[in-house]
Amino acid sequence: MKPINFIRYMSVSGSTVGFGVLTPVTDPGSLFMAIYQLPVSLAIFGALLGKMINQTREIIERNMNGTSDFSNLKKHVIIIGYRGKETAELIKCIMSDKRRQNGQILLCVKDSPLTHPLSELADVSFVKVSSFSDVNELHRIAAHTANRVIIHAENDEQTLTASLSLSTAVNDQCHIVAYFDSPTNAELLDKHCKNVECGTNRTSSLLARSMQDPGSSRVISQLLNPQTGATQFSLQVPTLHSPVSTGQLSDRMRKMNKATLIAVSTLQSGDDVVLIPDDDHMIQSGHYIHYIAANRILVDEVDWQAA
Repeated sequence: MKPINFIRYMSVSGSTVGFGVLTPVTDPGSLFMAIYQLPVSLAIFGALLGKMINQTREIIERNMNGTSDFSNLKKHVIIIGYRGKETAELIKCIMSDKRRQNGQILLCVKDSPLTHPLSELADVSFVKVSSFSDVNELHRIAAHTANRVIIHAENDEQTLTASLSLSTAVNDQCHIVAYFDSPTNAELLDKHCKNVECGTNRTSSLLARSMQDPGSSRVISQLLNPQTGATQFSLQVPTLHSPVSTGQLSDRMRKMNKATLIAVSTLQSGDDVVLIPDDDHMIQSGHYIHYIAANRILVDEVDWQAA
């Protein structure tokens, strides 16, 4: 065997590239392939592969550590605060509503050593912010294009700060819900931010109701949980040619949609909600109706004018 062929053979075999049908037949070609073509090609391929692996690793690490930029998200749900199983159950309830009109869920925490706690869920992203009042951070979580915001931070102080900042950062169609441990903080925010729906612990009133009317806690729990039986939903009334009475709409929804209309409101927050309204109560464009049904009803599934 010629020395040049031996060099080429060792180079090709050692690189595991293979010989192929286009292998050089001349001695200069064999030498060029052995000392330049194969080593350089492998070096370039290795460099590109290494760069791709490194970039993929960086993306995964950013997602896990919460340092990614989500400013391109639209119509997403922002959840402020992580409370272990409580937040995990909240997200599970949101995702169980298969007809929800929301996009990606963005779990947001403030200055925490926590890594993505729900990385197994493809629809849930994780982000850390340095401050809820920082304009740049609010832009990074795309607060201005969010569809829904749930605020239940580690303490009432963080919840209050986040609520005040987000109430002015979101768009007019975005609905914000904030949960407080102290009713005083909820009342304070309710006075200053009308676009935030404030919630507090209702354990005492629920216990009293269950004591007086056995089974009440089970009924309320099922109405709030989309994973079990009929659930309470809300729907904004579209543009109508003329107002429609509650009696007509209720009858139509019961027959066509198998839903029970239980309340109406002119405000998204439900501050002026009317439970079990009279049949002659008029519902107009832009109002909100609350109903009980097995599944969420979309706006185009209700025959508004025929009602």
